[in-house]
Amino acid sequence: MDDATDTTTFRILAQCTPGLEGTLARELEALGIPTAQHTVLTGGIVWEGGWRSLLEANLHLRVASRVLIEVGGFRARALGELTRKAALAVDWGRVHQAAHGDPGRIRFRVSASRSRLYHEGAIEARLREAAELPPVGPPRDETATDPGVLVVVRVHRDTVTLRLDTSGAHLHQRGYRTHVGLAPLRETLGAALLLQGVLSVDGTSYRSGHGSGILDPFCGAGTLPIEAVLLARRIPPGMASPDFMPRSFACLQWPDLPRELWEAVVADARGRILPSSALPAPVYGSDRDASVVEAARANAVRAGVAEDLQLEVANLSLAPHPPGSGWVVTNPPFGTRLGGRNSLRPLYTSLGRSFQPGGRLAGWSLLYLSADPVLDRVTGLPLEVRMTTQHGGLPVRAMAFEASQD
Repeated sequence: MDDATDTTTFRILAQCTPGLEGTLARELEALGIPTAQHTVLTGGIVWEGGWRSLLEANLHLRVASRVLIEVGGFRARALGELTRKAALAVDWGRVHQAAHGDPGRIRFRVSASRSRLYHEGAIEARLREAAELPPVGPPRDETATDPGVLVVVRVHRDTVTLRLDTSGAHLHQRGYRTHVGLAPLRETLGAALLLQGVLSVDGTSYRSGHGSGILDPFCGAGTLPIEAVLLARRIPPGMASPDFMPRSFACLQWPDLPRELWEAVVADARGRILPSSALPAPVYGSDRDASVVEAARANAVRAGVAEDLQLEVANLSLAPHPPGSGWVVTNPPFGTRLGGRNSLRPLYTSLGRSFQPGGRLAGWSLLYLSADPVLDRVTGLPLEVRMTTQHGGLPVRAMAFEASQD
């Protein structure tokens, strides 16, 4: 199937953590979906597209958490009205088809706000009645081999919207990270941080003067260095494996999937991947904990980028880096617990001094996640906010210090 014969049209939603919408929009533009063709929501972007657009979104988007398609929408203020309208206004045929006719595989995730319909359990029960599904059963294990078919229901200001998940496992689950640290950074947030001025969506540096290297001196299990290589080599997040085989997505199991189009999308993506020799700048990672560095190495092997990384056990003051300039991109410890701020002041002071004249990283630029404005000031650097979002339920900001290239 070519694009001319792809006549199916979906209303697609790419979800993301609130605050990442602008970064997601740049990714969609790189996939050929310009700003004029999409609508930005809080926590996602909506557009209309065919199978190719749906498949490419799942395979390529680095900061999206899920990709869903709308299967129905209507207004309702009472449970009886909800049942009647849901029976007529929702494409239950698409939902049943995705479940291969097994109603026991269909599950709902309901949220309601600022609406007369507010009891999420009652909403699900009436939707099941409208779809002629069995009553709510025990919760399904989302980590199981078959997590089922997910219908995401949003009720807001008396408007009911139902969307069918096309991704399956959360898109931050690239498949390479089996070893994690104490405070793991989601792959989607790691990619979003790198896209705040270090690398562009096509993997090239925004500023040629910053092309000498990327360093994470608090690398933990290696998420940021690995995501940097995936981005720089144009390896899609859905193909982060040694043989560039794509991970599974829920929509790949749908009976009407145009398999030849999926194979063409994968072939196109594989053809754009750059070899290790074309990596524009070396990528380094270090941590003082030998066990997490070993975990980072194992994760890099699973991602197929172990040869592109230099990982070492080292304190911040001895973090390895190439000569010249570059970017330090990192997720340092947060001082969120009682007394944590005071214990971290020396670390942030040392971090800031590294970038000042005479420091080990003088001439380098810094980009890091911050949860504490007080610790930001301790660095003594003139920082600017590049992004505001959440990490582990905490509000965080991407703080940047860009060294002069004069």
